[in-house]
Amino acid sequence: MMARLFVYFIITAFIVYVYECIAMTVWSGRWDNRGFMFGPVIPIYGVGCLLGYLFFGNIIRDYAIWQVFLAGFLGSAVLEYPTSLIMEKIFHTRWWDYSVGPWNIDGRVSLLSSLGFGLGAVIIVYVINPLLVPLVWSLDETFVKVSAIILAILFWGDFAASSYCSAKHIEPAFYANINKCLYAFSEKVNPSQHSLYKFLKEKTGLFK
Repeated sequence: MMARLFVYFIITAFIVYVYECIAMTVWSGRWDNRGFMFGPVIPIYGVGCLLGYLFFGNIIRDYAIWQVFLAGFLGSAVLEYPTSLIMEKIFHTRWWDYSVGPWNIDGRVSLLSSLGFGLGAVIIVYVINPLLVPLVWSLDETFVKVSAIILAILFWGDFAASSYCSAKHIEPAFYANINKCLYAFSEKVNPSQHSLYKFLKEKTGLFK
């Protein structure tokens, strides 16, 4: 059971990493790597998806969509604020900052981002989990255990290395080169750096 949960955690952390990078690239108009770790996963979102599965996975019919939305809305704030504060204290770096938008608390959480996470919770519970959970739980037991061990070694090794480099403010050459290539690609695709942020700032006046 634990092996399957860990594999599920890694897959969802990867899925949300891809979504987050695409979403924030569209938001800023240029490549924006949202990962804390070197690998393409965002652990905090994997934890959120895992909690969503544990709370709603087997009893989804007992909850209305608005309840799932509210859980994602409130749960994101509960996870984001202390996580942002702790990471800033440890690494002296802000990994996200909502202060440019309206209705935020210290730039660590905001109404708009929490609304997005509420919608994300609905998508995870009603769209992703019905597809992903049966797939993961149908895999051969031995395959899952071996995969979980390999993924755990890679994950915790990456976590340790990423934490050390972040604390020392070191950016490995391979990581810098990857981001440089992706940044160059985003400039070719969007040379004028049109962004959702600029559009909303001009049209609504709500953003700094």
